Amino acid sequence: MTDPSAAPAPERAAEDTAAAEAIAEGAADASPAAFLADATARYRARFEGHAVLLSFAEYLEAVAEHPRAHARDAATYLRDCITHYGTETVARPYGEFTRYRIFDAPHDDGRQPVEGHETVQQEVIGLLTDFVRGGRVDRLILLNGPNGSAKSRFVAALARGLEAYSRLPEGALYTFNWVFPSARLDRSGIGFGNVRRLDEIASYAHLRDGDIDARIRCETRDHPLLLLPRDDRVAFLRRHLGPDAPLPQSITDGALSPKAHQIMDALLTAYRGDLGEVLKHVQIERFQVSRRYRQAAVTVDPQMRVDAGMRQLTADRSLGSLPPSLHTLTLFEPMGDLVDGNRGLVEYNDLLKRHPEAFKYLLSTCETGAVRLETMTLQLDAVLFGTCNAGHLTEFKKTPDYASFKARMELVEMPYLVDYTLEARIYRAVLDDLGGEVAIGPHVADVLALWAVLCRLERPLPREDAPPAVQEALQKMGPLDKARLYATGRVPDRVPRDVANHLLALVPELYRERATHEHYEGRFGPSSRTLKAMLLSTARHSGACITGVTVLTALAELVQETAVHPFLAREPDGEWYNPRKAIDLVRAWYLDRVEEELHQAMGLVDRVATAELWRRYIDHAVHFVRGEKRINPITGRPEDPDATLMSDVEKRVGVAAGDRHDFREGAVHRIAAWRMDHPEGDLDYADIFREQIARLGDSFYDEKRKLADRVKRDLLTHLATDTRLADDALAAVERTLTALRDDFGYQTACAVEVIGFLLRQRTN
Repeated sequence: MTDPSAAPAPERAAEDTAAAEAIAEGAADASPAAFLADATARYRARFEGHAVLLSFAEYLEAVAEHPRAHARDAATYLRDCITHYGTETVARPYGEFTRYRIFDAPHDDGRQPVEGHETVQQEVIGLLTDFVRGGRVDRLILLNGPNGSAKSRFVAALARGLEAYSRLPEGALYTFNWVFPSARLDRSGIGFGNVRRLDEIASYAHLRDGDIDARIRCETRDHPLLLLPRDDRVAFLRRHLGPDAPLPQSITDGALSPKAHQIMDALLTAYRGDLGEVLKHVQIERFQVSRRYRQAAVTVDPQMRVDAGMRQLTADRSLGSLPPSLHTLTLFEPMGDLVDGNRGLVEYNDLLKRHPEAFKYLLSTCETGAVRLETMTLQLDAVLFGTCNAGHLTEFKKTPDYASFKARMELVEMPYLVDYTLEARIYRAVLDDLGGEVAIGPHVADVLALWAVLCRLERPLPREDAPPAVQEALQKMGPLDKARLYATGRVPDRVPRDVANHLLALVPELYRERATHEHYEGRFGPSSRTLKAMLLSTARHSGACITGVTVLTALAELVQETAVHPFLAREPDGEWYNPRKAIDLVRAWYLDRVEEELHQAMGLVDRVATAELWRRYIDHAVHFVRGEKRINPITGRPEDPDATLMSDVEKRVGVAAGDRHDFREGAVHRIAAWRMDHPEGDLDYADIFREQIARLGDSFYDEKRKLADRVKRDLLTHLATDTRLADDALAAVERTLTALRDDFGYQTACAVEVIGFLLRQRTN
């Protein structure tokens, strides 16, 4: 038999997409009947290609061809699923991380990704690897953090990935049903009908439904290899995997669920120990992970009951056609959340909202992999996740039960994001979902994200081992400085270059310095869930557009709700933990960006030309310091560096005449230092000389300030009043508004609101 997982990976990944595209292409020309026939044929081909139903012998052939894929427990399967989607290395100012692409939802067109949280991803992968090495899942992974820190989204991303992976050939999962042929086919001593051809049939797995009197499913989705005696299945796998290959305990030491075991024993007795005859009744069935149908992916909400139970099966009238050998059995089928989640993933949502008595059974379940019911014990093979609020965990740690649970839980902290560039992606997704219902101005997501992060950041801890200048810089650092440091690696312009380099080297340590504290960074602050709701509410009531101004107004209203949002009750420490002050900081940050864009739209600032002028200055300064002639790029002749050009640029950036020689040498040394830190990269003058380039641009703007002020006044008049401007003034205003729209994305309604706000705030 050929296992479908032998197909090339790109083919397998594109299979469903290609089929859908082919159907869509033919749909326009085909009649409904032809379309339905074509779709039916494709579905049948897919059903057969996915090997949905197999006999036990066919299944063993598939195991022999791909033994590792069929000898996985839940932990190995989940880890394989995560790694299947690939990884990427992400470099940020606070560290370099491995990001697992399953959390970008590539299988679902990128919907509902988990932004950031690479450290959590790495911890979970590490724990799954521990489970794989140990042979079984023996602990619950408890994601803990503040409300709305994406804990449930994290687990949901795994479950969604499992769903998609289980539909692929390499993610095929199998269980089995018991099937009993119809009385029309034969009647033997165990009660199967009168005559015909059962002895000629190698397996009843492929009989038509009309030839089957009863099919008993396996609610726990037992692994088919458990139908073989332990020694035989282990020997079979060792033969095909190798003598030293690790095997999960769920297969080596596992056993059939109680109901399947009863049926197996009854059939063995009836067939006088003939295992081959018993296995004829086995129908191997492929199943897929499904959250909707609670199949190997289950979320358990807080409740006051055990998450598994049972009910009597033999009372069901539909099973009256079972053979007499089974009539004497009292069959019970297990049911409940743990049963539904077996062979996959179970999430205990808000676990600690329950009373501890309601989940004490997890102590033994985590330790032994079993759950004890009234008349049976179920062996489980599932990865157990829990989520809980950080405050609930703090209180739980004070209880006598905590020590017992701690040994059976792995705590993984999941704080709020403190990188506003990642936080902004959350709100951009919300804005994208609005689908053009309202106009969206630039920087809306950034304004909201920056404010959220400013409210979450913690003051840097003192560092006695750092040089005095670095200690002073840390002491003077405000939340906006720290937010920029995390997001872009930008050090405040006021910090000298040598201190700035030291601070940049410290960023990974700053990011981790409170990781072991009870008040770790990102534990307190506004929830993205709250802010998404606020953004949607703002969209409903904002009218024609949403801008940074709209968001700032909404935030000003939100910080008044002190009885609703606990983070507003935290005692401020200057600018730290101060949501109201954070609005002022974000407003200034936002206005700076809007003003910069307005200046560029007016044509008063040309950043490209400014950067090019600085590049030319550096070229001349380097040759001057080295005492070399430079080659004129136009004439091709050697010539002295242009002293007039250098002096003019130095004057514009505020270098005194007596300091110009030292300034040029300093510029050369700064380039050399940057090159030592970035031996492979191209020179980035915007990074090396950020402050000097900004001063150079400001000097050009200062020369045109009178013109700028006049255009701003005309803009305010045009936007806020009905006064008619002179033709030349109106033309300048319209050019500016057009540039704002075309170059920066300000639709007319947004431009009116934002520019009007800017001019009222910053026009004398």
